[in-house]
Amino acid sequence: MSDKKEVNILPREKLFGEHLIYDSTQISEIEEDENYLYYIRLTTEFLHPAFDRHVVSSQQLPEKNQSILNACRTQCDLPSFVKDDINSGRAKLVLDYSTEGYWDIDWEWVTKILEINEDRIIWLTSLYNFADCDKDIGSEFDVTINKTSAEVRYNALWEQIVVGMIWGSIDGIKEQLHLIDNLHERPLMALTYNRRPHPHRIALLGILHHHNELDNMIWSWGGVMTDKDGINNLSGDAFAEHISRQSEIQELHPWVGHFVSPTYNSSVDIILQTPEHSYDEDLSTNKAFDMNYLHIHDTYYQVITETLYAEPGIFLSEKSYKPFISCQPFVICGQHHTVDVLRQQGYDVYDKWINHDYDAIIDNKKRMTVLRKEISRLNTISHKEWAKMMKEMLPTIKKNLKHLMDSYDKEDVISFNHSDEHPMPQELIDIVS
Repeated sequence: MSDKKEVNILPREKLFGEHLIYDSTQISEIEEDENYLYYIRLTTEFLHPAFDRHVVSSQQLPEKNQSILNACRTQCDLPSFVKDDINSGRAKLVLDYSTEGYWDIDWEWVTKILEINEDRIIWLTSLYNFADCDKDIGSEFDVTINKTSAEVRYNALWEQIVVGMIWGSIDGIKEQLHLIDNLHERPLMALTYNRRPHPHRIALLGILHHHNELDNMIWSWGGVMTDKDGINNLSGDAFAEHISRQSEIQELHPWVGHFVSPTYNSSVDIILQTPEHSYDEDLSTNKAFDMNYLHIHDTYYQVITETLYAEPGIFLSEKSYKPFISCQPFVICGQHHTVDVLRQQGYDVYDKWINHDYDAIIDNKKRMTVLRKEISRLNTISHKEWAKMMKEMLPTIKKNLKHLMDSYDKEDVISFNHSDEHPMPQELIDIVS
């Protein structure tokens, strides 16, 4: 990027055994005969600098003309001598898109923007199973992330981001563990956040509404085209905004229908027509880096609605790791085998108390149905029994918290900011040891 120092990431000595360079001026710090990696972060809109999704997608920008190419090159200003080092074999280019789990990379277009050879790229992703993510998917998906001469690597970015929240969560964690130990009975059963209107979230909320489960939960819903700041409606015309919103709702309906039967149409409509629903939270801002322990202390478990559901691969965002810092059990509405990936990563997913059979179901509609049945089962457990169960889970809860804390110093993982590295809080270490 044009000014690497603005990205607020400090240099690391090594990545994958090589010197990692964030700015061309740092190349002078290594010997001329030494190889290096040159880092560029491609990320999401709330963490600039960024490439928009359509820039790297093989599907979303059919007209990739010279004007767009020039704009991309301006945004990603790679010095000529660095390009020469990369193409000559002295260096490789690390492209970090591990904020996302995209599967449809247009490799030819990316290399055209950067003017480097494809086999000199190391692509970082949060798509856990990128190598075989085209397995058991529909023909509508153009999977290319595993069809490249570039080196693709999984980067556990979101786990590291949640680890970084621990220092600001000490009091909330300690109170949660205290409440569990004292058999605290909570006002509501579950917690589920659904700020962005993805079709699978709409489907799940519709199903839960139909079965009256939302009455037992703290839940959020950001609404369709909620436009408090007038971003999508420059004229500020309320009628124009209403028409635009209804048009968007109509476009969402068939997508939601992939995950639910027509039985739930009425409840789905109610959710879609609800402008916004939350418990004293501002849903106009991204909540990825927030923890609300007031909600956690008032519920027993979490219903995680991941970013992706029917798409290829397995993408784990911060949502999948927050239950471990929340000290709560959970179910996940996400891609099949998402829960199993957490097992593979060393976490205990509370199989003794929670039935995650839904996680192995490939069919998206059936997976949603079985998940809802498990939520309904969990919500029928009495408050007294839930309080007892939570105390039984306490060793597992502490084990998961320790495992999350232990991941803090993982090697070869790139996060956003290493400038404030310091040890894990000793008071939490003492609690989980």
